[in-house]
Amino acid sequence: MRVGDHVYFAPGIRFSDLDLGGPGLPEQYRARIEGYYLTPASRAAVAGDAFAAGLLALAAVDAMSRLYFGPNRSSRKVKLDFPTFVRLLLPSFSAPANAEILYDKYRNGLVHEARLKDGCQFAVGRTQTLDTTGPTPIIDPSHLIAEVRSALDQLVSEMNASQTFRNEFTRLLQEEFRYELG
Repeated sequence: MRVGDHVYFAPGIRFSDLDLGGPGLPEQYRARIEGYYLTPASRAAVAGDAFAAGLLALAAVDAMSRLYFGPNRSSRKVKLDFPTFVRLLLPSFSAPANAEILYDKYRNGLVHEARLKDGCQFAVGRTQTLDTTGPTPIIDPSHLIAEVRSALDQLVSEMNASQTFRNEFTRLLQEEFRYELG
């Protein structure tokens, strides 16, 4: 995001200030996911804008799944990465069928068709993240955001614990943000 003469990796963090490969990178990544995705998603959910909140939460999951698996791949395998990531890190989607609902009906519907597929819905004020008891799945974006935050905590913890992971992530950032990093 450009503000004045600077391009920002996260709110308040210019690309030129990234601690590439260093110990500050995990928190800078957290600031990106929180600042551009999860905090705005939370504001949207509180305002009752369930669709916008869900869209932002799923964009965060997409970005995080890319990080989790992307550094070791020459090309993105989103059909494998996204469902695997949510099965591993989002408790409500640990069952393969639930991960597939999130991937196909929600993520793919939004990314490829600008809609949720097959009657799926986002709704705030539910008691759980995913409700499959009715005729179509319903996801409460507020609960989804909480699960994504927990996954972000785990991912940042893994980045803090592994210099190898930080180095791989740095290579991915350098490839994907080659223009911004100049």
